[in-house]
Amino acid sequence: MFKDIVSNDLVKEFLQKELDFNRKAGTYLFYGVDNGLLKRFAKAFAKGLNCSELKNDFCGKCENCIRIESETHGDLEILEDPSGIKVDSIRALAYKDSITSYEGKNKIYIINNIEKMRKEAANALLKMIEEPNDGSFFILLSGSLNILPTIKSRSILINIKSQTKEDLEVSLDEYSFFQGKALEIEKFKERTDIDLEEVSSYENIGENLKKWLDTEDLIYKVEIYKNIRDFMNIREYLTLVDKSYFIEEILKNSGNREDIKLILDYSINLIDKKSKKLEEILEIKNIIKTPINLKNYLTIFFNKI
Repeated sequence: MFKDIVSNDLVKEFLQKELDFNRKAGTYLFYGVDNGLLKRFAKAFAKGLNCSELKNDFCGKCENCIRIESETHGDLEILEDPSGIKVDSIRALAYKDSITSYEGKNKIYIINNIEKMRKEAANALLKMIEEPNDGSFFILLSGSLNILPTIKSRSILINIKSQTKEDLEVSLDEYSFFQGKALEIEKFKERTDIDLEEVSSYENIGENLKKWLDTEDLIYKVEIYKNIRDFMNIREYLTLVDKSYFIEEILKNSGNREDIKLILDYSINLIDKKSKKLEEILEIKNIIKTPINLKNYLTIFFNKI
């Protein structure tokens, strides 16, 4: 139920009113810095649109709710591409939208990282949301409002704020370690085998990246954060050879630019906000959006940082 999601009470109230309004179709843009939380709200709203037990809410227990949560529902489509949704994916979505509902109720399309969508894909999506078919609901997720203005103007905008340490019932140190990422913090609270204070050498980042990509076990994500923390703490004392080793281990074991961006974001968040270097480092970070050689890029970034 919506009440079980801690924080963003105004958002929950609004979404329940939207369910009560009983729209035939709609496009919603959920935006905020915590992508995991955005997706959680998106799936909650999707459940509300298809729940067979509750009106203006979701039970979380009926078949529709369970299958939406597990992302196996016939009328739920989730598009995610770290490099940006491509036009072929939107065309495939348009075809699916043109046929009859599999489950006989609403069709839900959750499109993640809309701010990274390619221009051709954005234009194709625009055609779909201008005159949506009855029973079709688009839930767009974005880290910012820097998206195609015509898509923004045709969407209901919903700002989802990050949960606070009080919301999540954790200490400031725990909240800061995970940089406020609600889903990671909730998973951490379920574990008894993770020590956030333990030091893990930056030299182990390659091994932990590989284990994280193979298993997606939170313990290895925590180790990666510790490796970055260790590097940042001692970076002024490291030689060029040490930094080159760190960079090579990241390149050798990371999956894609999105994994590297996670490392960059975590590193930047460990820099003193009063640092004179911060603005320049943020400018360097944005270069990753261009087709730059990653080894050259990381060398510039970690030597500058």
